[in-house]
Amino acid sequence: MIFLNIGNLKITPKFIAVCLFLCVVHLAGCLGNLQTTTSQTQTETGEATTSNAEVETPTALAELQISTPKMNYAANEAIPLELNIQNGKFDLLVPFFSLATRGAFTQITVTDANGQTIKPKHLITQENPQKYVTGSDGKSTRCIQGFELNASTNQELALKDIQKYYQLQPGTYTVTLTIELEVYKESITEEHPEIRELRQDMARLQKDQNLQGAAKQDALSYYQEQIKFIQERQKDAVKDIYLPVKSLRGKASLVSNSITVTVEPETNAPTGLQHKTPLEINKPDTASPKKPLELKDLVARRADEWVAPKYKTKVDAQYPKSAKEEEKGGKVTLQVTIDENGIPQDIVALTKLGFGLEEAAIEALKKSTFHPAMKGGKPISTQVKIPFSFAITNAN
Repeated sequence: MIFLNIGNLKITPKFIAVCLFLCVVHLAGCLGNLQTTTSQTQTETGEATTSNAEVETPTALAELQISTPKMNYAANEAIPLELNIQNGKFDLLVPFFSLATRGAFTQITVTDANGQTIKPKHLITQENPQKYVTGSDGKSTRCIQGFELNASTNQELALKDIQKYYQLQPGTYTVTLTIELEVYKESITEEHPEIRELRQDMARLQKDQNLQGAAKQDALSYYQEQIKFIQERQKDAVKDIYLPVKSLRGKASLVSNSITVTVEPETNAPTGLQHKTPLEINKPDTASPKKPLELKDLVARRADEWVAPKYKTKVDAQYPKSAKEEEKGGKVTLQVTIDENGIPQDIVALTKLGFGLEEAAIEALKKSTFHPAMKGGKPISTQVKIPFSFAITNAN
């Protein structure tokens, strides 16, 4: 009906204006939808771009690289395996056994040319004992021995002969290595046993109600001086690192590259020719490779057994009358040699307070006796520093 009557429709200026208005509204709506769609697409693309920009390739905790001096070996010839551990960009606290000579090689995988895994005739094992370690805070913590694997450093280890653990018949084999590396958050350095004993003596001394005032302070100062002496003596010694079991952060599985080795079949020397052993036949023309560096820091080095001298009978210093009158006091430090019998010898004052204070301290020290220093279970003569305190309020 509309189309039939369209010829009778009367077109007026008002009608034309209304039609133009409707067309403009419709066109604006289409442009709006197009702009919205484009904006959403741009937003999604922008988010994807941002997301891709934020994704970083994870840095390997450490990389394992195994190698062997050559590819072909005679039957029954030793097949050495060399391992290089390239640490990443972080300092790591790891167990000692993971980087020990045998511990690093506990998970070797050997497959033959058919892809069959060769079972070892002997397992490669490394002990990981736990112990309770007393730190400088006096607390005892259950730990394992650890090693600090510094950032961006190489560690080199070597297994002398794979055939000691895998009986390889003539053929071609593929070798890979895996290390399950545990990482810990903190470490503890065990105190020297003599320092622990001195700290225990100090704790008992502080609780002793029979010893008060300057005498107690002198004894405590003496023990502190001995602790400092031992610490100074041991500052350059390599100390074992221990990792608290409860501080385990996580574990990373490190897998090495693959190498191929071939075990040649035995051959008989032709008649009339001089027989050469397999080692002579396969001796390389070039110089043998350098011996792999060993992890010397992993070798436990215990300090020499040394016990500091201790008071057997202690005589208190008498406060000089002249010093009292002038209200003079302070700390006198004496250097003395305690001989094998515990007798003080060669006493020298290292301070110069005057007013008879040094003389009073020397007189008291001469009358004192000691348990001598011990080394290897035998008494020895040793030189130590001993303090004496003089205070007006606590003068005797």
